[in-house]
Amino acid sequence: MVFPAISAVSQEEQDDCHLTMEDIIAMMSNLVASEIMSHSDIASRASSIEKWVVVADICRCMHNYNGVLEITSALNRSAIYRLKKTWAKVSKQTKALMDKLQKTVSSEGRFKNLRESLKNCNPPSVPYLGMYLTDLAFIEEGTPNFTEEGLVNFSKMRMISHIIREIRQFQQTPYRIEHQPKVTQFLLDKSWILDEDTLYELSLTIEPRLPA
Repeated sequence: MVFPAISAVSQEEQDDCHLTMEDIIAMMSNLVASEIMSHSDIASRASSIEKWVVVADICRCMHNYNGVLEITSALNRSAIYRLKKTWAKVSKQTKALMDKLQKTVSSEGRFKNLRESLKNCNPPSVPYLGMYLTDLAFIEEGTPNFTEEGLVNFSKMRMISHIIREIRQFQQTPYRIEHQPKVTQFLLDKSWILDEDTLYELSLTIEPRLPA
């Protein structure tokens, strides 16, 4: 669902490039954080944050809730969140919009707001798959495979089937987006993306801790 083109490559290539949902979210979060930290002056960093919040809102409008979560999680990374001087330059409107986006994809109430948004939107859509994996784990751990009589627990199977059917419905309608090679290259180029430790060290260099 996330990378439909992967079916066109060999099994060996698939094994080499296999990524979990957590890997993908972490990779995109690093990309967003690295782009923001690439700006040396406060005004440019604040402008970059505002740009990414707009991108996240565009993702919301396109029902790409996984993209919303990736961007908002990047903005909440400690390396970005601690930049008080930078955030002071971010407009109130952008901060209000970011708060709205974070509430949409919040895990509070078992992703209550996200489930409501998905229920009310028309396809195509990209949900946050981690929400469904959490549901499946909850069912697996909390419901036995067999009844007390030793029979297959069909109630559990129906719950699992319902979740899988809901996931599959999002795979039925593709986005009609013209391929932009430059965008793809930007998203897949790992050469300039910084890891968590490097991002935090750079954050401390840009805005040192205030003396106690």
